[in-house]
Amino acid sequence: MMYGELYQYFIQHKQLNVPGIGTFLLERKPAVADFPNRIINAPTYSIALQPSQASPSKNFFSWLSETYRISERDAVIRFNDFVFDMKQQLSRGQTIAWEGVGKLSTGLGGEIKFDPALDGVALESPVKAEKVIREKSEHTVRVGEEERTAAQMIELLNQPVYKKKYWWAWALVIALLVTMFLGWYFSVYGLKSTSAGNTQKVKTEEPGTTYKTPS
Repeated sequence: MMYGELYQYFIQHKQLNVPGIGTFLLERKPAVADFPNRIINAPTYSIALQPSQASPSKNFFSWLSETYRISERDAVIRFNDFVFDMKQQLSRGQTIAWEGVGKLSTGLGGEIKFDPALDGVALESPVKAEKVIREKSEHTVRVGEEERTAAQMIELLNQPVYKKKYWWAWALVIALLVTMFLGWYFSVYGLKSTSAGNTQKVKTEEPGTTYKTPS
């Protein structure tokens, strides 16, 4: 039997077509960062069997002939015999335990059931993921149409905030009040020159004799 050799091909090419059985696929999920635990989980692997009647490619038979050191014609015959034997075992209700790939059996409806050897399995250990903080590291960032360094942005953001002065508002209010007062005053007393001064009459008196002339 050629289970071991086909397993090596499957691991290298991540796909193996077995007519009448299906297509075996080696699926890989990328590494995932686990920030709370500060680790990066290794990629996981799963093996799936998809219904298919596709035959192996010519490259597969070239590889098989080199592995067994036989002609490609003999490689085709040998592989077909292997597939026929697999079908016979499954039709008799037997379970095929393919090391590294999984278990094959036949269901009540005649369909092929597959129990994979890998189902979300990580073949490597997680690695630590410590965040590295580089103080005073220089890198440019784009602000509007300009580029500034990180140090320039920190200096810009740390500038003191000055409170706006509203003295001009008070001056405007005072000027408005003065204008209203003058408007009211002239509307009551008119625009005569005497209206802005003291309206009380001043009485004049004759001065008394302060000296006598000699007789």
